[in-house]
Amino acid sequence: MSKADALGGSATFDAVAHPMSSRAASFAAFAGQTSEPSASPTAAHNETPRIPVDQLAANPYNPRLTLAAIEEMADSLASKGAIQPITIVTRDAFLAAHPDHASDLAAADYVVVDGNRRLAGAKLAGIDDLPVHVDDSLAEDADTLLETALIAAVQHEDLEPLDEARALQRLVEVHGSQRAVARSLGKSSGWVTQRLALLNLTAELKQAVSEKTMPLDVARTVGQLPEQQQHSAAEQVLQQRAAKKRERTKKAKQPAPPRTEAGAPQQTDGKQPAHASVDSDDELHSLAQELRSRLTTEEVAKLIRWLTE
Repeated sequence: MSKADALGGSATFDAVAHPMSSRAASFAAFAGQTSEPSASPTAAHNETPRIPVDQLAANPYNPRLTLAAIEEMADSLASKGAIQPITIVTRDAFLAAHPDHASDLAAADYVVVDGNRRLAGAKLAGIDDLPVHVDDSLAEDADTLLETALIAAVQHEDLEPLDEARALQRLVEVHGSQRAVARSLGKSSGWVTQRLALLNLTAELKQAVSEKTMPLDVARTVGQLPEQQQHSAAEQVLQQRAAKKRERTKKAKQPAPPRTEAGAPQQTDGKQPAHASVDSDDELHSLAQELRSRLTTEEVAKLIRWLTE
């Protein structure tokens, strides 16, 4: 069975890549190391070529089930422009690998492999063209194109968690093990396992993840438990966190003990510190009487001399 068969015929997604030496230049493009494009249009030496937006078609195999935050992307492109080129293949190269998808491309001359959200944002912002990196080697066969699209999506930090998990599952189907997927992505096996755990969540918890009402670290942990234990485990963790938060808030609101001018806390046990000041003539008189009763005339004279030195 080919990788394309393993991935299924869905027109919505899937692909992954086991990095192969023949694709080294393509992956360098994702890191911003673009090379001279193989297709027209032409550009001056060392300049990134640009292609009109109406000549670009979104990738039918984009792993993102939904393109989130398009308005924010449109605002960013309108204010700052497109900094990173999108990666594309020519229409002919795409259809050579996927002859049944001509209707998905309409009249577009190119297909986006990496940069579908930027394309949608550019259309919304009314931008005429985008910088591109053209590499038809990414469409040399169906497997390569599918794998490349998925790898690019997984490596984007803003990929929706459940979309990322589904993409990783497709990678496992292609490569045969989580360890192989982790190696191809440059991640640890634990990283892959934690993200795949989201697919084991109950429908209600998946909805909570989609709505961002469930912390991802909690969801990834309880997703490794049997379904009948997930809700109670999630509630327990969330209750513990809420209790700790309340305790921190309570401590933060407690007033600090009053401090003296020297910075030490004032005594609250009724005892006057030795260096406390005397505020009235009556207190001074009482203190003098006490000293006179306890000291001899010579000692009083000596004390006065010390005090006036």
